[in-house]
Amino acid sequence: MKSVRSSPTAFRFDPTVKDALSVIADRDGRSMANMIEWLIKQHCEREGLGWPPAGAMSSTDTQTKTAKAAVKAPRAKKK
Repeated sequence: MKSVRSSPTAFRFDPTVKDALSVIADRDGRSMANMIEWLIKQHCEREGLGWPPAGAMSSTDTQTKTAKAAVKAPRAKKK
């Protein structure tokens, strides 16, 4: 089975929120990125949205969309 690559994402947090995230991630033995993923999944399950929530693109859909965009992108001319 082919592994799915994660998608890089940047966030801006208030320094206090970032410090709190670091503390709770450390206490749970997780990275901050993994803690955010876990919190989002827990929220979706608690709110009855399921995982992944309806309407969310699957990682396979995202990879296919990215691959199609790469094929359509014009190549730079070599000098």
